[in-house]
Amino acid sequence: MKTIKVLLVLAILLCSNTIFANNSKKNDLPKSETITVEIQKILKSSNLEFTEEVSANVYFTINNKSEIVVLSIDSDSDELEQFLKYKLNYCKIQADGMVPGRKYLIPVKLVSSM
Repeated sequence: MKTIKVLLVLAILLCSNTIFANNSKKNDLPKSETITVEIQKILKSSNLEFTEEVSANVYFTINNKSEIVVLSIDSDSDELEQFLKYKLNYCKIQADGMVPGRKYLIPVKLVSSM
């Protein structure tokens, strides 16, 4: 009888964890492609060159002045991280559909120029 109670409690816990599980990555993606186009415009106007393809995940938020505030950047390239922070941080953009203070994630990939 005791093992049945333990198994029942375990089953309830597993079900409740599944029901309340939250995949926050889906909520971090921008709602519209406007932000992607804006970031592409900002990054295209650079003379930075890489010999190989590099990528990064940029975590950012939008402040009340419609500026990008870079929170963190995940990348294997330190040069790319510094470049993205320099180009994107506090850059004013058209933030249609973006909620100020909410955290967003956008993947960035730069291809080699060779």
